Amino acid sequence: MTVNYRTIIVEDEALIRRNVSRKFSELGTRFEVIGEARNGQEALQLIEQTVPDLVVTDIQMPVMNGLELAKHLYFAYPQVKIVILSGHHEFEYARQAISYKVEDYLLKPISEDQIRGLLDAMELKLGNVVDSLTHVSAAVEEQRKPEDIAEAVKLYVKQHYMHEISLQDMAGQMHFSVDYLGKCFKKVTGETPLKYMTGLRINEAKRMLVAHQNLDIQSIGKAVGYADSHYFSRIFKNKTGVYPSEYRQQCTERKKALSLDHESHGDLS
Repeated sequence: MTVNYRTIIVEDEALIRRNVSRKFSELGTRFEVIGEARNGQEALQLIEQTVPDLVVTDIQMPVMNGLELAKHLYFAYPQVKIVILSGHHEFEYARQAISYKVEDYLLKPISEDQIRGLLDAMELKLGNVVDSLTHVSAAVEEQRKPEDIAEAVKLYVKQHYMHEISLQDMAGQMHFSVDYLGKCFKKVTGETPLKYMTGLRINEAKRMLVAHQNLDIQSIGKAVGYADSHYFSRIFKNKTGVYPSEYRQQCTERKKALSLDHESHGDLS
């Protein structure tokens, strides 16, 4: 079965945003633009609904810029690939982008050949998603502030969420007591590590439900760390208000409605 990689374009300038979307469509690749946003905050709302495979974003935007968006996606949506398309070539922007594992950093204006090259590279990466693991405990030895500890916990969860892990596991890896680790994380984030991990798992499950229609609910639950499919469905409903099968159906209906809306308004020019 052919897989189409769902893409969101985030750009505050309407003309540029539409132009990039149109180039994606004209190239006839496996990348399908499923939505557009004017800033990072709008993008997050759209991502919450659709959980795409690829996000192409500008940096300088009102409300929430592209680097803030990249940081959020890095910790909350571990499988979503991010590409920055910017008019800024300053080293500091590129350095921050690298720290959030941005896949590419391209300068505007971007040509059709550059987009084709980008999509070819992204197709290879999305077809073979293998995240390299960082040795978290070594990094934590030099990071003792609560903010750094919280970031390390997020990183650990991001790398291990698909397995059964506990706060005891994390504390042992990072050489802290369970109480201290939990308090540091909640002080910085306002939630417990377990709640963060659950949110991350459900975000990934939402992506898989839409991206992999051939996978059953049980398989998706196992892929995100829930061996018991009934427990997975219950947790999913607690977080989203609907069961996994209902979420998949809603996304399918939303996609059909969007397609009909585009047909009724004609192609963007």
